[in-house]
Amino acid sequence: MIPEFSLIFSVLALGIVLAALLDRRFSYYVGVLVTAIVLTAVLSIVAYEYILGTGVITQTYAYIPQFGVHVSFIATPISTILLVMAAVVLFAAAISSGRENTNRGSTVLMLIFGLASLGLFSASNLIMFFVFWDVGVIAMFFMISYMGAANRRSAALKFLVYSLGASAALLLGIILIYFGTPVHSFNIAYIISHGGLIPMKMQELIFALLFIAFMIKMPIFPLHSWMADAYTESSTQGSMLISGVLSKFGAYGMLLLFLMLPLGAKYGVYVLALAAISSFYAVFVAINQSDMKRLISYISMLDMSIILVGIASATVIGRDGSLYGMLAHGLGIALLFLVAGSIEGMFGSRSLKFIRGVVEGSAATAYSFMLGIFSMTGVPLTVGFVADLLIFLGAFGAFGLYGLLPLGAILIAGGLFYLVVSRSLVNSREKADASYLPTAEQKIGYAILLLFIFIFGMFPFILLKIVSL
Repeated sequence: MIPEFSLIFSVLALGIVLAALLDRRFSYYVGVLVTAIVLTAVLSIVAYEYILGTGVITQTYAYIPQFGVHVSFIATPISTILLVMAAVVLFAAAISSGRENTNRGSTVLMLIFGLASLGLFSASNLIMFFVFWDVGVIAMFFMISYMGAANRRSAALKFLVYSLGASAALLLGIILIYFGTPVHSFNIAYIISHGGLIPMKMQELIFALLFIAFMIKMPIFPLHSWMADAYTESSTQGSMLISGVLSKFGAYGMLLLFLMLPLGAKYGVYVLALAAISSFYAVFVAINQSDMKRLISYISMLDMSIILVGIASATVIGRDGSLYGMLAHGLGIALLFLVAGSIEGMFGSRSLKFIRGVVEGSAATAYSFMLGIFSMTGVPLTVGFVADLLIFLGAFGAFGLYGLLPLGAILIAGGLFYLVVSRSLVNSREKADASYLPTAEQKIGYAILLLFIFIFGMFPFILLKIVSL
């Protein structure tokens, strides 16, 4: 047993208490310090698994042992990638919030959400998975409600209604899994190895319930209507966390669903069709958006649909690609929302009709947005390229040419982003006066996310070796 998980959750809990007690200025430093320690601890897990070649790290504490429920944390080859993604996005969100824009409430909620996300990705049983799922939802609801834009209350309410529906379906599915397994268990590893023994009719019901729950949280068409409002009305840091991390609650759950129930492979072609429809729907809706954050929201939905393609393939390479896609999406979408927040501060508007000549006001902001686009559309040397390559290799192997259809949506998105960049970011002929320039903290946030986008794009073997253990 190694102390990384004890350190991570103890530091997060202590940080929550300190941030609640200290004033605004010190709460900002608490958030930065705590998330830096968490990122260091997560990277040490990566180093441990990579150097020693061990694929599983666990820490377990008894909770309700009579029902096989333990507070148990595990770093598997699958969960490690998501732990890295969440830790990086949390650190970037904490440091980019800035001393002037941070208050105790925002720091406390961010750290609670961080605890929930890292807990969910490292949970070894479905009860702890569900508990952390709901804690993350509650924290994000309050982040949207109290720290968002003008329409934050209605956006938060819609988010909560959809989330309650997803939680109800998830809980019912978990209960059915417990009673359906030969030895009643919530243990994820046991369910993955024995899920095929669950009666077929019960498997079909479980699959339907969990698929709906995870569709909502990713989100995937047609259960996505909460997304644009929640992403747009959140604060910059809230948008980074809800799109970059919370959406992976659904994607990670979807991956576990296909691993737990062999029935998933039977429905793979239908899931591919749904993912393709969702990807084209997202990109065509994005074309009609004039609000920068709403445009990014639908591009986020496009990328989550591509991740579902990899999961639907039910192949090893497709699974690895979907995992890498979650990493790529988390880093890339967090960067785009961070830059969008900076641009809104510069021009006092998110409307693409009024944003002009960003490169003249802040070259770092303009070029960071462009590099984020490169990753989201799979340009070589970025983490997004590795993800898309693996996903579509897996999809082609499982579905033939039909598996490559969603590539068309990515190409359309690339063209859309070209227009945005040429008209709003690098168009110096129609320069609008910027009333504000991005802070040093925001630029550090850009740098952190870009660093990992290119490290994992140029050296993918670091994490892919762990996944193969």
